[in-house]
Amino acid sequence: MKIGLKEIIIIAVVTVVSFPVLYFVMLFATGNARIVFTSRTLEDMKNRQQLNFIKHSARKDSIAAKTSNLYQAIKNERKEIEDERAKLNKQKERINLLQQELEKTKEELSKERKKFEKVISSSDEFENKKIKQLAKVYSAMRANEAAKILETLDDDLVVKIITAIGDDRQKAKIMSNISAAKASRISKKMGKSVSN
Repeated sequence: MKIGLKEIIIIAVVTVVSFPVLYFVMLFATGNARIVFTSRTLEDMKNRQQLNFIKHSARKDSIAAKTSNLYQAIKNERKEIEDERAKLNKQKERINLLQQELEKTKEELSKERKKFEKVISSSDEFENKKIKQLAKVYSAMRANEAAKILETLDDDLVVKIITAIGDDRQKAKIMSNISAAKASRISKKMGKSVSN
């Protein structure tokens, strides 16, 4: 079969003319295209444009309202955070003031404690000097006279005086002249102070 130039041209023309027709038929058949016969007036077109504008405006207004609400919520939250920060700063300042007052009180207490310890140590030294002087006096006295006087004193003071006497013989003489009950109490106390 021999195809001539004439037949090729006819096939080409039929193909070129029939392709758009077949294409539109396929579009209509699949539902991707349709033909609507309406008469659109200028007023209908304006109404559609206005409707589209209203839809577009409503969408913008809705977004603007949401954005405005979000902005207001963020603004309120920021204000609450700032208020909390201000409260925390006030509390921090108050804590700092309390710490400073505590430090001052601590320093004052420390100074007072040192003064008190100094007074106590000086009173202890003074008491020790007095006891040593009394011990000298009682050790210089006759044992029976010293025992009569020691008999009238408090047991703790007698223990301190007897302990401060340096001469053991004089201690023994004085103790032998003190009443048996008092000598027993003093000996017990002296034994406890030695064991401690």
